[in-house]
Amino acid sequence: MEFRDNKAIYLQIAEYVCEHILLGKWKTDDKVPSVRELAVELEVNPNTVMRTYELLQNKNIITNKRGIGFFVADDAITQVKAYRKT
Repeated sequence: MEFRDNKAIYLQIAEYVCEHILLGKWKTDDKVPSVRELAVELEVNPNTVMRTYELLQNKNIITNKRGIGFFVADDAITQVKAYRKT
């Protein structure tokens, strides 16, 4: 993934995650990559990915099952569309 300078990296990662959900690569209740896995894949700091996941969790796009990981929320597609309108 190539990052653009005109937008915060954590927001660009949020778009990346949302795109995967909309395209059906990650479906409802699928486990999304761990913070560490996604950070390695995208070559960013894990804190940046954590900030992304916190944003998406606040928008009800992903959920956190403590000790297990992050998962695609039940109503994620609707929430992604609402998030993109803002």
